[in-house]
Amino acid sequence: MTSIRRKLLLTLIGALLAAGFAAATATFFSAQAEFNAFLDTHLKETADSLGESVRQNLPFASPSHLTIVGDAPTYKTVIQVYDSASGSLWRRDGTPALPLPEGPGFSLEKIEGKTWRTYSVSAGPLIITVAQDVAVRTELAATAAFRILQPLCFLLPFIGIAVWIVVGSGLAPLERTARSVARRSPTSLTPISTKGLPTELAGLVNAINQLLERLGESLTAQQRFASDAAHELRTPLTALKLQVQLAQRAKTPEAQAKCFVRLNEGINRATRLVQQLLTLARLDPDASKKPMSTIELAPLVASISEDMAPIAQQKSISITHNAQPAQLDGMEDAIRLMVTNLTDNAIRYTPEGGRIELRCFTRNGLSVVEVCDNGPGIAPEERQRVFDRFYRALGTKTSGTGLGLAIVKRIVDIHRGTIEIDDGLDGKGTTFRLTFPPLGASQPV
Repeated sequence: MTSIRRKLLLTLIGALLAAGFAAATATFFSAQAEFNAFLDTHLKETADSLGESVRQNLPFASPSHLTIVGDAPTYKTVIQVYDSASGSLWRRDGTPALPLPEGPGFSLEKIEGKTWRTYSVSAGPLIITVAQDVAVRTELAATAAFRILQPLCFLLPFIGIAVWIVVGSGLAPLERTARSVARRSPTSLTPISTKGLPTELAGLVNAINQLLERLGESLTAQQRFASDAAHELRTPLTALKLQVQLAQRAKTPEAQAKCFVRLNEGINRATRLVQQLLTLARLDPDASKKPMSTIELAPLVASISEDMAPIAQQKSISITHNAQPAQLDGMEDAIRLMVTNLTDNAIRYTPEGGRIELRCFTRNGLSVVEVCDNGPGIAPEERQRVFDRFYRALGTKTSGTGLGLAIVKRIVDIHRGTIEIDDGLDGKGTTFRLTFPPLGASQPV
């Protein structure tokens, strides 16, 4: 596991060292250029001074009488005088012999494995050469660069301590927040306090709080689903158990057959309830994050109308459709289930000889789906409650689970749509009107 403090410390110190070395390198080359220009001037002035002294003292007895001006020991210069008339060579003891120059001026010479910078001038029969080891110039430039880098190296420990303290102070709120979270109960989903947190950490804590909120909603939905499922399954299972007991106690084949018919109906109701519960569970809580595609509503509505027609004919109910071009972004299986549930609901509650109409169209840029019937309708005061799980209107005699409209409402919410209940066909019955946003607007955030 990496440490932010250690990483920041090493990164900052590394950056300072890199900057220091870059500055030292630039200083070295700059100083080297300055020293080269200065020392070249020094060599030239020394040679010219000796040449001028020779010209003023001609004829002279010996080169040892020459006066050397500005010969600083620090610069480690070598002076050589060659007398072309006598062929004699004069230089200081312990200094290397310099080659005779090809002409006056500056040049670079290789002597005993070292590079020398030389300057030559003629004075009568004498050729005066002043030379300096190039390494002396490099050493002077390196010394100047080191003096730049030395204070930085001395300050590095103090900089490291300061960075350690500053980073520790900056990370203290994060450590406090971590300890606060560690002390929490596993069931605690209350938001983490952002009081006194820096902006960077507050963003992270806010994101965690949003996650806790969604997690709380998910857990609440799961708990409610488990409680509701257990409650609703208890009744049909009890009924099945009673039907089995009645079948066991039946004394005639006719009574036993009647019990088996009721038992089969009870199994069908329990199976439908389980299927509805599983459908509802699959839609909670993050179904809106699933990929969506463009759905053509007209063929979908026509297909559902044709599929449900045989079921409606058993009650002599006619199903028609008025499908105009309309589109929406969504999950096709969920939209089909939504319209099918509403149609099945209409068939179950519409009396024999009734009629049902499925519609889809576009209005003001919005896609609209309507399922209309001429059944008994829903009282205005109950139109909002019918979407609650397991809720069934008072006086309802038709069997059902109370989950169909809850599933419809959940699918509408997933697709960022709205649902309204209005009067149905012929001034009676019910119209479920589903309105969805235009293409692209219902995509999950």
